[in-house]
Amino acid sequence: MEGTPLQIKTNSTLGSGVRIRVLMYDKDSSYIGDAGVWFSSPMQYLIGSCTNSWTDLPVQPPVEVEKIWTITKTDTGIIITCNNVEVLNYLFADSSHGSCVTKWGGDVEEIKFISSRDTASDFYRAEPECPAFTVEGSTQGNWDASPTGTTATIECAATHILMGSATLTCQEDGSS
Repeated sequence: MEGTPLQIKTNSTLGSGVRIRVLMYDKDSSYIGDAGVWFSSPMQYLIGSCTNSWTDLPVQPPVEVEKIWTITKTDTGIIITCNNVEVLNYLFADSSHGSCVTKWGGDVEEIKFISSRDTASDFYRAEPECPAFTVEGSTQGNWDASPTGTTATIECAATHILMGSATLTCQEDGSS
């Protein structure tokens, strides 16, 4: 999950009581922890192996009923966005649980949804991205792989002329 965030689609309203729960495992299929969002009022989160109980999200998500949640695990924490709004940036080091940092320190290799615990998720996928690319004669030269919605602006070196659009935007299907 470190290199590929997880996207989850929901169609649930604030206060409906449904939940997103994603269980995460390492390469040996050992449980690391889980990430959860509860459609309570206000909405709350849980990070398994790190938090003691459900806690209010620091930023409440947008009001739209249809939501795309993106869960990103980094080396130091978990970031959750909803419809491109960051609602949680949880740092493992902030946990009072001594095992939080060590449990979440490795790579997530497998995820599971258990229907009795996850009642909100309609669909999930790896977050789409556009591949890295190179433009000969540009001032930047190389662009890294980028998530959907990212726009690259191409500027030519003094000895080159741009033919076509100066911008490329990464589309939902991974094209530019």
